Amino acid sequence: MAVLEQTVQRNEKSANSSTISIPLFSEAVPSKSRDEIGELARHLAHSVVTGYLEHDRGYLDKSVEGFFQVFLHLFTKVSPLRARRAAELYVESLVKQDEIENLPMRSHEQIVSDPLWGDLRRIFLELSRTLGIPDSYADETTDFFRYHGVGDSRYMIHCMASENLFMTEAIGNSYWSKILGSLLLLLTECHDKHDSTGLETGIEFATKYYEIVLRAKNSAIQKVPTISA
Repeated sequence: MAVLEQTVQRNEKSANSSTISIPLFSEAVPSKSRDEIGELARHLAHSVVTGYLEHDRGYLDKSVEGFFQVFLHLFTKVSPLRARRAAELYVESLVKQDEIENLPMRSHEQIVSDPLWGDLRRIFLELSRTLGIPDSYADETTDFFRYHGVGDSRYMIHCMASENLFMTEAIGNSYWSKILGSLLLLLTECHDKHDSTGLETGIEFATKYYEIVLRAKNSAIQKVPTISA
């Protein structure tokens, strides 16, 4: 628990003192150097870990802030207000997942067939439309959550499909889809450990994950043709 506290505190200090620029809606996003990408990747890795930790601790406003940082920097074509709304919806989805899975005295089959998963899908559907992701993201991510909670290996298929839709929109193509999906599976396993080793390893994987995403976005920016006067 001490390691978890230190991680959250480090991220809060980073957020307060960070010189990372926040892109504004409709502004052109300049390409970044390798060092800038590395710095932002570390920032996003700590932000996403903080988002999950604060949700687990019941501090939902702080959880929203962590996920907001991720959506803000990955979905630069949407406004900060929409990025904030997406973060609120994602935290709402985590709360709904807990509501479904934590009801006592239920079998795996009862959890999987619970009609409340339809409520979760509606949350993901709004999130999809907020960020401009295809509606099928809601179906795949709902099934990812549904099967993961009961340890059904089918969650891996839906995790990969969900990640493909999410990152294809964030990056602009699916070139890194399988690698990013594989890293997301590793991150999910790290989160499931619920110990300091899993946490520290998760931050390392998350940093690499965001490095790949940001470098891919940076390459896409550099390839955009300029129009001469």
